[in-house]
Amino acid sequence: MLHEGFVMRSLTACSVVGALAIGGVASPAAAQVRTSLLKLDFHVKSQMDMRDFPTEPGIDSKDLFDLHRARVGIDGTMWKRFDYQIESELHDPTQPWRDVYVDARVVRALEVRAGQFKIPFGLDQLTGGMDLDFNYRSLAGTYLAPGRDVGVMLHGRLIKDVVRYQAGVFRQGGDNVRSSERRDPQTDRTFAGRVVVRPWSGSKAHGMLRTLSAGMAFTSGELPEGPNSLRGKTVPGDKFFDHLYVNGRRSRVGAEFQWRPASFGLQGEVMRARDQRLGQGIENDNLPDVMADGWYISGTWLATGERKKDSVEPQRPFLRRGIGAVELAGRVEQLHSSSAGGVPTAFVSPRSSWIAPRTDTVWTAGVNWYLNNYFKLQANIIREQRLLNGGAIPGQHDVWSRTLRLQFGF
Repeated sequence: MLHEGFVMRSLTACSVVGALAIGGVASPAAAQVRTSLLKLDFHVKSQMDMRDFPTEPGIDSKDLFDLHRARVGIDGTMWKRFDYQIESELHDPTQPWRDVYVDARVVRALEVRAGQFKIPFGLDQLTGGMDLDFNYRSLAGTYLAPGRDVGVMLHGRLIKDVVRYQAGVFRQGGDNVRSSERRDPQTDRTFAGRVVVRPWSGSKAHGMLRTLSAGMAFTSGELPEGPNSLRGKTVPGDKFFDHLYVNGRRSRVGAEFQWRPASFGLQGEVMRARDQRLGQGIENDNLPDVMADGWYISGTWLATGERKKDSVEPQRPFLRRGIGAVELAGRVEQLHSSSAGGVPTAFVSPRSSWIAPRTDTVWTAGVNWYLNNYFKLQANIIREQRLLNGGAIPGQHDVWSRTLRLQFGF
């Protein structure tokens, strides 16, 4: 059952949303500048969370309130051929810049992007934070996908938008692979590619299948020697598996699908990351690769009848013609870490040949309320089941979390 305190806090947050919605009937318009050579739009993004994470032994308690996102940015077009975007996170003084890039259209099927942006891997990671179906990305999308980095990428659409491709080279391995305590890179130059196919994109005879897509992606990069393996954390953000000593290459492969017939949405991913450990044994011998696997499958339903898209637009906005748009969502996911081989042993260290498998299985149920085109309220109930070497970790077999998010953007 929900804690009484969490219910009260949720009601308080709902009251705040109501006040904001009433005050926001005068719809905020995106600031825009237009000339014959330049178009510029100014944007604001804000996400505020009320969190009820469990108290666990040896783990610091989390703040009830979290300003998850506070961003400002500009984007637009220059000379009808160059698109650009600049975005900054206001409450991250150490690394404030997010997307900072220029996109040049060479021909219809080829564009070149240069700057800092997301490495093309992982549907969940590549979805904008304001368009997520849940308060948090999947664990796989958060910790196995590389995230942003500086690089150059070719991308485009082929065969009347049936095929979309992305291929690029990046300076390092993405900001997701750096732990919060470290700012140094954990991967050197990284190559990445992604292909997504929508076989019935333009078909009138297969209306229900027009939004069905499937894709594959990969990354490959050199690992600097040291404790630079991928990290893994739980939903509340606590360490789940440690950094290990690695050396060699890091490779990822992933597969994805997405289908949005009418008011329904269904998507899923599976991905695997492999880190080599050349010469990392106690006697400088090669150790079995470190493996990190993740997957999820999720479904949504817009009960108020809107068509499912990245950005849902209520047919009857709250306090104007109706109640807004209401969406039900569910997801099951898993994050798993182990070594590719080795004999089980009681000796455990960052240089062990055998890494005891750890698994975090997560179920999330949520309700999304789109008040209008600018305000969104999301409530999630999350259950985790954490295993070590196939057995339940004491006190972590059923871990419940509750989150409530107020989102505003234009």
